[in-house]
Amino acid sequence: MGPARSAHVRRLYVDLAVISRHDAGTGIQRVVRALALALAEAPSKQWDVRFVAADRRHPYHVISWPEADKPVDRTPIEARPGDVFLGLDFSLDSVRFHRGQLARFRRAGGSLWFLVCDLLPAERPDWFSLNNVIRYKAWLEIIAGIADGFLCISQQTEDDLRRVLADRFGLRQGYATRIVPMGHAIMDSMLQEAAAAAPPSARFDLTQPFSLMVGTLEPRKGHADVLAAFDKLWRQGMDHRLVLVGRMGWQTETLRDTIRNHPEHGDKLQWFDDVGDLELEQIYQACEGVIIASHAEGFGLPLIEALGHLKPVLARDLPIFRIHAERGVRYFPATGNAALIAACIGDWVADMREGRVTVTAPEADWRKSAEVILAVLEDPSDPIAPSTWATA
Repeated sequence: MGPARSAHVRRLYVDLAVISRHDAGTGIQRVVRALALALAEAPSKQWDVRFVAADRRHPYHVISWPEADKPVDRTPIEARPGDVFLGLDFSLDSVRFHRGQLARFRRAGGSLWFLVCDLLPAERPDWFSLNNVIRYKAWLEIIAGIADGFLCISQQTEDDLRRVLADRFGLRQGYATRIVPMGHAIMDSMLQEAAAAAPPSARFDLTQPFSLMVGTLEPRKGHADVLAAFDKLWRQGMDHRLVLVGRMGWQTETLRDTIRNHPEHGDKLQWFDDVGDLELEQIYQACEGVIIASHAEGFGLPLIEALGHLKPVLARDLPIFRIHAERGVRYFPATGNAALIAACIGDWVADMREGRVTVTAPEADWRKSAEVILAVLEDPSDPIAPSTWATA
């Protein structure tokens, strides 16, 4: 990063307004962090990559992320023809506060692109807090009006985005969409200092078999269905453990109480709501398999992370997960009851232990993701296909 090296070098301003201020360690933030690091390290003669941030009082300006101790010049960014602003972070508020600055950036000859992970807050608001739904819809309306293009994390997200833009805003053309392949290596998404730290001490016995669920506890993630299935398995005498990793999200007070008051809590049922990436890496390596029970996803990062660790996956039978069937993912019925899900879990565990589950790791990594992004922004009209790379 730094000053442009020559007149033909284009500046790529990458928005990190949220993660530079507070990295909560969620799946979305792992994606943002990994992509930002990969973009910073990507060899390019065409791009001068600069990270930017904004808050309510300060417009978008260049920051020194990931080095937090350097002084910051809060001079607002301005575009030269050919420059690009990439809304990589999930900056619902900053984009709203400074949409005028972004509009001026575009009028000056710059272009605006935004990463879109899913459309769920717009299509299933009942799964989210009212505040987040309002903020998300405002963000979506703004970027629908100013964006030149959108980077989508899956074919489904691209399809959903085009449908929503058409249905809600009457937009059927005038913008571009491209799919970016997602990496899976947690260590590649970590800042250098964090990755080099000593591994944390294990908080539970990693040597005994367990199934893992990763993700914020919220209604759409399906934890309640899996817990009900394990209840049946435990009553039948199965000794297999269930480990949940994820912060408490929206509308989950009942689930929280069910977990904490469960007779197996602390033994066959473990829940950790403060796991950092280094510890998560350890847990992925130690688990027997990973269960993905979400009712909807824009992509499903834990699924690809699990496959990256060569761990068997049992997922809800949804189209977004079916695309990974050839890599050895097994499925349970999307609307299955506790007894049916329990039977699927029991069969899956038995097959894993008998060596009847073969897993193939994904080929894409975060470096490939950065290459695709830079290629798209270099020539958005090029039909080469991030779409063909997206399932690699």
